[in-house]
Amino acid sequence: MRREDLVGHLRAPYTPEKGCGVVHVPNAGYENIWFVVPPPPPTTLPPTMPVGVIGKAVSLLQGRPHWSEASQLDKLVAYLFARREAVSSSRMEGTWSTIDNVLTPSEVYDEGDGKSEHKSVRGYAAALEYGFNHIEEKGISVLTQELVCNLHELVLSKDPDFHGIPGRIRTPGLPGDVVQIGGGGRKEDSVYNPAPPDQATRCLEDVMVWLRNKTAIELGDAGMGMSLPIRLAIGHAHFEAVHPFSNGNGRVGRILWPLQMMASGHLPLYLSGYVEQNRQEYGLALQEAQKQLSYGRIVKFVCDAIIMSSEEEKLSRSIIGDFPALWQGRGKFRKGSSAMKTLDTMIKTPIITANMLAQELGVSFQAASSALNNLQKKCVVRERTGHGRNRIFAAEEVIAVLARPFGEDPAIALEGARRTLGLES
Repeated sequence: MRREDLVGHLRAPYTPEKGCGVVHVPNAGYENIWFVVPPPPPTTLPPTMPVGVIGKAVSLLQGRPHWSEASQLDKLVAYLFARREAVSSSRMEGTWSTIDNVLTPSEVYDEGDGKSEHKSVRGYAAALEYGFNHIEEKGISVLTQELVCNLHELVLSKDPDFHGIPGRIRTPGLPGDVVQIGGGGRKEDSVYNPAPPDQATRCLEDVMVWLRNKTAIELGDAGMGMSLPIRLAIGHAHFEAVHPFSNGNGRVGRILWPLQMMASGHLPLYLSGYVEQNRQEYGLALQEAQKQLSYGRIVKFVCDAIIMSSEEEKLSRSIIGDFPALWQGRGKFRKGSSAMKTLDTMIKTPIITANMLAQELGVSFQAASSALNNLQKKCVVRERTGHGRNRIFAAEEVIAVLARPFGEDPAIALEGARRTLGLES
């Protein structure tokens, strides 16, 4: 990181009175490297905001139902997209899994007690649910350091590439205390040097206090301050500037986006698919915010992510919501039959076993097996295991819609899924 790339007062040496600036760390090998102590997020609306795109993003978020009043289909799609979010956000950090792995229930996909990339991505989905439950119970006040540490633990505790202590903020003298962003392993070529370890806890607290400032939130929602898209962008830039953990900061930072939306009363919208598709611009926008304290570019990026992710969700929602009627027409299942009841279940749980279905419907194992066999004959599901016991059935069309690359025409994914099911394209 070049010190001259920093805005003037950020380039100057840090003092407690000024609250930001650059410092050295005592760690061997870093004697000539500057680290940035970031200021708290701004309390007044920054200049040169992209007004037009902010207005559109605000309108889209305000048009989303309150999470407590969302329809069953809204909640179902949100549940499915949370799993897609886990895959996309983790993949950006080199942790690979698939939507299949995340949607497969744990009783089917059992890897024992060790670590794996699949378990880490499933931990990401669990972290989202953990955060939502706490927001539902206590609202914006739960956005604390404790919450962030718990989210980090859920995501990183099963990550095979993470070797620190999950949930521990960087601490002077402990492994992983100093971090750098970019540079390909050469310290001098880093893109950005986040807060030194002795400042990480204090700087993180500044960010979390800012995120849960009810007065600022109310003013922003009333159009007299920073609206939600602006807060999402600036809060994220400052969280990543602190980089409170030795690894996993990007994933935890992106989990905070849907939690902030839910805390503001909106059904969450997931942005990581767009971010993954536009990683270069994402990185450049973050650098501009962190090095220059200029927020227009990151605000525009987040607003674009909201707009495009809303379109993506809207399209997927319409397709997924039509599946039960489509499948009923395909199979002409008898009303009230187990097969008919299974159609809705296959959207909620697109990978399932007869035992699971029997528990879900409250029917015998034999009735559940018969229903799934019937759905397989009518090309609604596919049996994946190819053996007689512990068979796994999958609604391939649902999975194809969720697994497709962000922005790809669903028709392409559905064509492949329907060939797999034995239907003519």
